[in-house]
Amino acid sequence: MGRLVEEGLLETNIEGIVPRRKPVPLDDALWAGTVEPRIMELLPAVLVKKPRLLRLPKELPQDVAEVIHAIRHGKPAPTFRGVPPEQYLPWVTQVGRKGRSPSVLKSFRFRHDDVLRLARLRQSLPARSDTEVIRMALELLEASTAKRPQIDPG
Repeated sequence: MGRLVEEGLLETNIEGIVPRRKPVPLDDALWAGTVEPRIMELLPAVLVKKPRLLRLPKELPQDVAEVIHAIRHGKPAPTFRGVPPEQYLPWVTQVGRKGRSPSVLKSFRFRHDDVLRLARLRQSLPARSDTEVIRMALELLEASTAKRPQIDPG
């Protein structure tokens, strides 16, 4: 709990809880979560957005790996050690870069001319990466389709 207090993620008035700068072993954090439920609510977000706060084992417990995978890939989140997703998912945008969800890895196969088009757009736009160019294009496409009247197919 001291590590989470040090990061400003939890507040406590419990005597004896000292802010701590060193990473905490995951097993200790999981045990502490059985004593203090707020820790268990916060752990999935910490594991995804600030894993350096913890000392992780080479092989994660299966339930820990499943919750991390679900959050990172935007899949339905499982209950995590008795904590339902509606209690721990709000923390994901509060940990790390505030207000931001973790990015989701998508893989696309582009033709050579598409790659060249992305490079040209990156040079001519205030974008630092191909991902930013694609985000800008998606926002423009979404805005343009939202303005068009929807045609009723029936």
